[in-house]
Amino acid sequence: MIDQPWRRSPEQFAAHVEQSLEWVVAHMRAAGSRSPWSPLQPGELAARLPNGPPDGPVPLEDVLADLQEVIEPGLVRWDAPGWFAWFPSNAHPDAILGDLLASVTAQQGMLWASSPACTELEGRMLEWLRLAMGLPERFAEGGPGGGVIQDTASSGVLACMVAARDRATDGAATQRGAAACGELAVYASEQSHSSVLKAAGICGIGRDHVRLVPTRDDFSMDPRAAAEMMSKDAAAGRRPVFCCATVGTTGCGAVDPVSDLGRICGDHQCWLHVDAAWAGTAALAPELRGPVVAGAEDADSWSFNPHKWMGAAFDCCCLWVADRRPLIDAMSIEPEYLRNSATDSGGVIDYRDWHIQLGRRFRAIKLWLLLRCTGVSAIAEMVRFHVSLAARLEAAVEAHSHLALTAPRSLSLCCVHHMDGDQATQRVIDRVNADGRFAVTHCRLQDRLSMRVAIGTLAVDQDTVDALIEVLEEGDPGPEAASIA
Repeated sequence: MIDQPWRRSPEQFAAHVEQSLEWVVAHMRAAGSRSPWSPLQPGELAARLPNGPPDGPVPLEDVLADLQEVIEPGLVRWDAPGWFAWFPSNAHPDAILGDLLASVTAQQGMLWASSPACTELEGRMLEWLRLAMGLPERFAEGGPGGGVIQDTASSGVLACMVAARDRATDGAATQRGAAACGELAVYASEQSHSSVLKAAGICGIGRDHVRLVPTRDDFSMDPRAAAEMMSKDAAAGRRPVFCCATVGTTGCGAVDPVSDLGRICGDHQCWLHVDAAWAGTAALAPELRGPVVAGAEDADSWSFNPHKWMGAAFDCCCLWVADRRPLIDAMSIEPEYLRNSATDSGGVIDYRDWHIQLGRRFRAIKLWLLLRCTGVSAIAEMVRFHVSLAARLEAAVEAHSHLALTAPRSLSLCCVHHMDGDQATQRVIDRVNADGRFAVTHCRLQDRLSMRVAIGTLAVDQDTVDALIEVLEEGDPGPEAASIA
């Protein structure tokens, strides 16, 4: 037999997995052993890597040694107990196992014919989550809409904006390009994610045609301002085509009034998309569900990221649409090499028509593993625990003489500022990040710098939050120091 050095037998692979598991377990155990932030400076890791690839194989033990010595210092520990930056990006062990199985099965889920398992499991997992979260029947499997897994919420925004654009132009935007988009307008709050502006630029509507709607005192979108903007555009001959309502804004977790926006969008036949990327997971806890899913029955699309708080491991975004036809009409293209009898029958879903890319991973299997091996009730209990920790931090801040909440606590997210102004707040942020146990980021609300504390890692516990509270209290200059200064 001719030597084929590129091959690995199943037994060789199993041996490599067993050898790698030692590093995996050690890495998991060390989640809180150093600062969550990487200590490296720009270019430092690259300088330790060879300029070119090896010609022959390197023993796995040498590769794993380099993984620990060269790569690990450049890793940011999103899994650390004190990771409070941005939002959580949890990788539950059950989901990690699902990712391994997805890789082993090597499925290409672009068509039903290319992987019936990938396609049908995905549809059912989206239905499981719809039911578990209390989302309306309009998004149900088997109806005119349904669910699909995107990579991220940003891709979901883009896909739905393209669908809304083509629905408004009867497909002319796809056929004739940006020239058909000149009279369209998009709406999002001043606190909305940057993906809305990015999508408008990509799909030809243009960033100049995105209206950033003012917010109310709680930093949620002002529906009266949105209505006025849409009416003004309509009167000027510009068609309101897409509105993004956010449930849990990136800055402070504000919740836009989806029900009000649904009525306003209905008046203008404007597509209403709900981005609940982070907060959507809270709907798994029935007592927290109300504000999260309120108004969903009036939305054209609704999405959240199980790879954030829920633990499905990046990347995994669940997107539901009430009517899949505009999405498919905008995205579908049928080259001869993809033609097959199942597609021609019209009786199957080809998910390649539901998003930008053609190829797609078997992401549904990690949802299947997570939901079956961990269970909805356990995930809901995790959410409740994280919310209780944030409430504990909230109470400590409210009792503090020099700190205050910049916005109302949103589930497990608190935004904190120092009463003495931005410079004092920056010193608090710097002190927390320099402690070595925590990672926090910032936002700006009403031109006030704030420290964001987003509680939500799998490893976080009450001791970690109490330690953060101690650091905040120790750093208080006190009224005497302030008067001396």
